[in-house]
Amino acid sequence: MARNELQLLGVVQLSSWGLLALMVAAGWLGFGAPAGKSLLVGGLLANGSFWLLKRDLLGLLRGELTAVKSRFFIKYYSRLTLMAVLLFLVIRYGALPIPGLLIGLSTVFVSITAVAILGVRKELNIKEAS
Repeated sequence: MARNELQLLGVVQLSSWGLLALMVAAGWLGFGAPAGKSLLVGGLLANGSFWLLKRDLLGLLRGELTAVKSRFFIKYYSRLTLMAVLLFLVIRYGALPIPGLLIGLSTVFVSITAVAILGVRKELNIKEAS
């Protein structure tokens, strides 16, 4: 993976954690502790899953693809299953507001979208300047 792509992944992770911190603080102050907790739980699940996926993908790309591909998919589906079980348990027994949980889960998506839009705008500005 190129250095620039690794930097973009780092920017996505950093912005995702920052966005989560802002959302939890705003939710806690604006809507109370249950909203802040649900945002935090959703964001921790999403950011943790993204961090593990990034780590596994980097390992996959560094190694012999055929040797580690099956291990990657086993880890991927295990993580997906664990995420589903955790979400089920949180929704069933957590007594947290589901909208806050869903918004917290969206932090990685929002960060990826923002980084992509900023990257495209930067490329367009470079091409216009040329």
